[in-house]
Amino acid sequence: MPDNIINNIKNIIEKEPQLFLDYDGTLVPIVNDPSNCYADNELLYILKKLNYYYETFIVTGRPLEDIIRFIGNYNIIALHGDIYFINNKKIKTPDFDKFVDICNDLYKHRSYYTDKFKNLRVYNKTGGLLFHLGNVKDVNERNDIVKFVEDIADKNSMDVYNGINIVELRMPGINKGNSIKNIRNKNRPAIIIGDDITDEEAFYYNNDAVTIKVGNTKTIAKYRINYNDVRPLLLYLINLK
Repeated sequence: MPDNIINNIKNIIEKEPQLFLDYDGTLVPIVNDPSNCYADNELLYILKKLNYYYETFIVTGRPLEDIIRFIGNYNIIALHGDIYFINNKKIKTPDFDKFVDICNDLYKHRSYYTDKFKNLRVYNKTGGLLFHLGNVKDVNERNDIVKFVEDIADKNSMDVYNGINIVELRMPGINKGNSIKNIRNKNRPAIIIGDDITDEEAFYYNNDAVTIKVGNTKTIAKYRINYNDVRPLLLYLINLK
């Protein structure tokens, strides 16, 4: 791990920093089957210890029910901030139920989408709709899917997010950055770790935090580490206590 990350963390540890951790690509590897991303025993141990010593939040684009199924009950910002699960209490963003209904209705027509694009998979995130491109190898077909999803977004006043092997419909104006900012304790520092484009939003709106990018793609984060260094860094945080 870079010494500058360690030194920065040492400088703020007495101020009880809040932790905001992405899940896929940060705590667990990106896999082609998004329904099978359960935390392994090492990760479960790390999360339990982190949650004991720090105020810890899992920040994810996944539905709340999925992430609870994978890791158990923790403070969670789900669907990029559409819904929060804080101290075992569920808090929904205004208009959340409206977009749940929209996505449910769109999902009823998923066979039309998958007939049109044979290798496409569609998942209802109950508040968002995920188009998974993991089995779509043709670049032109991928581009056609993106345009197709953008047209659906325009018709339903939703935002489009392009990620690793996914195109996603999500509620307008919702992003990880604002969601983290809304629940941060302004008198305490924060450590934010993530790997994807949505995490860039987290870094941008919380530029006073210790922001750490996982991977080698372009970033505005202050620091960068490899995926294999994430858990050693979290164990280091535990050992500081």
